[in-house]
Amino acid sequence: MDIVGLGSYAMDSMIRVNEFPKEDGFVVVQEQTFVPGGSGTNVIVQAARLGASCGYLAKVGDDRLGADILDSLKSEGVDTSAIRVKEGGTSLSTTIIVAPDGRKFIMLNNGDSFVDYSYEEVDEAYLKSAKIFYTDLFPGGTAEKALKTAHDSGLKTAFNMQAAMATMAAFGYTEEAVLDILKYCNFFGPCALGALDLSGTDDVDEQHKFFRKYFKGTLVLTRGTKGSVAWNEADERFEVPIFKVDANDTTGAGDAYLGAMLKYYLLDERPLPEAMRMATACSGICCTRLGARSGPDTEELEAFLSNH
Repeated sequence: MDIVGLGSYAMDSMIRVNEFPKEDGFVVVQEQTFVPGGSGTNVIVQAARLGASCGYLAKVGDDRLGADILDSLKSEGVDTSAIRVKEGGTSLSTTIIVAPDGRKFIMLNNGDSFVDYSYEEVDEAYLKSAKIFYTDLFPGGTAEKALKTAHDSGLKTAFNMQAAMATMAAFGYTEEAVLDILKYCNFFGPCALGALDLSGTDDVDEQHKFFRKYFKGTLVLTRGTKGSVAWNEADERFEVPIFKVDANDTTGAGDAYLGAMLKYYLLDERPLPEAMRMATACSGICCTRLGARSGPDTEELEAFLSNH
C-alpha cells in the first residue's frame, strides 16, 4: 500500500443558491445534489486518481449514508477493508451552501459513528503496511495515536489541517496540542485559517518562522487565490501562483491540492516546486466543477497542464 489515511469522511448535500445568505435574509435554491465528501477521504481519493494505491481507516454507520460512503471509495479504487461499520450507527454528513461566485459555508452533522472510532479498533498492521500515513487529525485522540504509531514505525507522515482552531477545539484539541503533534510529521499543510489561528499572523514568512519552532519537515501554506508557498526540510522557499480558471465551486480545492502533494511529492519524490505546480493544477480543475471530489485523474491533469 502506498498511502493509508485516517480522518474525516462525509456525504455532502450541495445546495446552490442565487446569492450568499445574509442574516435574516432569503435565498433561492437553484440546485441540490448529494455527493461524497469529507476532507480526509477527498485527499485520499485524489491521490488514488493520480495512481497511488490507497486505503482508509475510519468508522461509519450501517445507514444508507455509510453504505454510499463505502461504495464511493471502492469506486475510486480505495481499499475499504479496514473501515469499521457501527451497527445502528449514523454516519457523518455535511450541508454545503454554494453561492454563484463559488463562496460557500459548511454545516457539519457528526452523527454517532465517526467520533466513536477508538484507537483499539484501528488495524495497526494495516496502518504500518503503508509507505505514507495521512491524517487531518479527526477524530480526536484516535488520529493522534495513529500518527504517532506511523511516525515511530518509520512511515512518512502528513498532517493536513483543513479546519480553523474552533473546529479543532470541538474535537478536543488545544493550540498547544496541535503544535506538539507537529514533531511527528514529515509534512504539514494547514489551511489559511488554521495557520492564522496557530501563528497569530497572516504573513506567510512570519508563519514559517513560527512553525519552525515546532516542526522541521516540509511546510506548505495554501492561500486560496494567492496560490501557495512552501519550505522544504532544507528551508528553501518556493512560491507557486494559481492557474486562472472560471471558478464554479471552491469546495475540495485544498483537498485536491494535498492529495496531489501526497502522490507527487511524498510518494514520487518529485522536486517540491514541480509537485506544487501539479497540485495547483489539480486544485484549479476542482474549482471548475461542482462537488468536493472534482479533482482530475492523470490524463485530465496532463491535458490541463499542456494547455496552461
